[in-house]
Amino acid sequence: MDGTFGTVAAVALLCALPGVAVVMRRRRAKEPLPPVLLGLELSRLAEHVRQVEADNQPWKAERLAASTLAYDLALRDYCRSVDLPVPTGRGSLSRSQRFELEVELLTHGHDW
Repeated sequence: MDGTFGTVAAVALLCALPGVAVVMRRRRAKEPLPPVLLGLELSRLAEHVRQVEADNQPWKAERLAASTLAYDLALRDYCRSVDLPVPTGRGSLSRSQRFELEVELLTHGHDW
Protein backbone atom coordinates (compact mmCIF):
# COMPACT_ATOMS: atom_id res chain seq x y z
CA MET A 1 0.00 0.00 0.00
CA ASP A 2 2.93 2.38 0.62
CA GLY A 3 4.10 1.96 -2.96
CA THR A 4 0.69 2.89 -4.32
CA PHE A 5 0.44 5.97 -2.10
CA GLY A 6 3.93 7.10 -3.16
CA THR A 7 3.04 6.68 -6.82
CA VAL A 8 -0.21 8.60 -6.43
CA ALA A 9 1.58 11.42 -4.57
CA ALA A 10 4.27 11.63 -7.27
CA VAL A 11 1.65 11.76 -10.05
CA ALA A 12 -0.30 14.45 -8.18
CA LEU A 13 2.88 16.51 -7.74
CA LEU A 14 3.77 16.21 -11.42
CA CYS A 15 0.25 17.24 -12.43
CA ALA A 16 0.48 20.37 -10.24
CA LEU A 17 3.78 21.56 -11.76
CA PRO A 18 2.35 22.93 -15.04
CA GLY A 19 -0.06 25.07 -13.00
CA VAL A 20 2.86 26.50 -11.02
CA ALA A 21 4.74 27.26 -14.23
CA VAL A 22 1.71 29.08 -15.66
CA VAL A 23 1.33 31.19 -12.51
CA MET A 24 5.02 32.11 -12.60
CA ARG A 25 4.76 33.19 -16.24
CA ARG A 26 1.84 35.50 -15.44
CA ARG A 27 3.82 37.70 -13.04
CA ARG A 28 3.89 41.28 -14.14
CA ALA A 29 7.20 42.89 -14.93
CA LYS A 30 8.53 45.22 -12.27
CA GLU A 31 7.49 48.80 -12.81
CA PRO A 32 10.39 51.25 -12.84
CA LEU A 33 10.58 53.80 -10.06
CA PRO A 34 9.40 57.28 -11.00
CA PRO A 35 12.17 59.85 -11.54
CA VAL A 36 10.95 61.86 -8.55
CA LEU A 37 11.66 58.96 -6.19
CA LEU A 38 15.03 58.34 -7.79
CA GLY A 39 15.87 62.02 -7.31
CA LEU A 40 14.98 61.76 -3.62
CA GLU A 41 17.12 58.65 -3.24
CA LEU A 42 20.00 60.36 -5.02
CA SER A 43 19.69 63.32 -2.66
CA ARG A 44 19.72 61.02 0.37
CA LEU A 45 22.77 59.15 -0.89
CA ALA A 46 24.63 62.39 -1.69
CA GLU A 47 24.09 63.53 1.89
CA HIS A 48 25.29 60.15 3.16
CA VAL A 49 28.49 60.39 1.08
CA ARG A 50 29.12 63.86 2.53
CA GLN A 51 28.62 62.52 6.06
CA VAL A 52 31.03 59.64 5.50
CA GLU A 53 33.62 62.03 4.09
CA ALA A 54 33.28 64.32 7.13
CA ASP A 55 33.21 61.57 9.78
CA ASN A 56 36.27 60.08 11.32
CA GLN A 57 34.81 56.62 11.88
CA PRO A 58 36.67 53.31 11.48
CA TRP A 59 36.77 51.73 8.02
CA LYS A 60 36.24 55.10 6.38
CA ALA A 61 37.67 54.06 3.00
CA GLU A 62 35.40 51.02 2.78
CA ARG A 63 32.33 52.99 3.87
CA LEU A 64 33.14 55.73 1.38
CA ALA A 65 33.60 53.21 -1.45
CA ALA A 66 30.26 51.54 -0.65
CA SER A 67 28.44 54.87 -0.35
CA THR A 68 29.92 56.14 -3.61
CA LEU A 69 28.96 52.94 -5.43
CA ALA A 70 25.37 53.26 -4.16
CA TYR A 71 25.31 56.89 -5.30
CA ASP A 72 26.67 55.95 -8.73
CA LEU A 73 24.06 53.22 -9.19
CA ALA A 74 21.25 55.60 -8.19
CA LEU A 75 22.69 58.25 -10.54
CA ARG A 76 22.65 55.77 -13.43
CA ASP A 77 19.08 54.72 -12.62
CA TYR A 78 17.96 58.34 -12.46
CA CYS A 79 19.59 59.11 -15.82
CA ARG A 80 18.00 56.03 -17.43
CA SER A 81 14.58 57.00 -16.06
CA VAL A 82 14.75 60.39 -17.82
CA ASP A 83 16.21 58.90 -21.02
CA LEU A 84 19.74 60.27 -20.71
CA PRO A 85 22.70 58.22 -21.99
CA VAL A 86 24.53 56.25 -19.33
CA PRO A 87 28.12 54.92 -19.50
CA THR A 88 28.40 51.16 -19.84
CA GLY A 89 29.69 49.09 -16.96
CA ARG A 90 28.44 48.04 -13.57
CA GLY A 91 30.98 49.38 -11.09
CA SER A 92 31.71 52.82 -9.78
CA LEU A 93 31.86 55.75 -12.14
CA SER A 94 35.01 57.77 -12.58
CA ARG A 95 34.91 61.32 -11.25
CA SER A 96 34.62 62.70 -14.77
CA GLN A 97 31.78 60.31 -15.67
CA ARG A 98 29.94 61.18 -12.47
CA PHE A 99 30.39 64.90 -13.15
CA GLU A 100 29.16 64.55 -16.74
CA LEU A 101 26.01 62.70 -15.64
CA GLU A 102 25.30 65.27 -12.94
CA VAL A 103 25.75 68.11 -15.43
CA GLU A 104 23.46 66.38 -17.95
CA LEU A 105 20.75 66.01 -15.30
CA LEU A 106 21.05 69.66 -14.29
CA THR A 107 21.09 70.78 -17.93
CA HIS A 108 17.82 68.94 -18.54
CA GLY A 109 16.15 70.53 -15.51
CA HIS A 110 16.51 67.71 -12.99
CA ASP A 111 17.89 68.35 -9.54
CA TRP A 112 18.25 66.41 -6.33
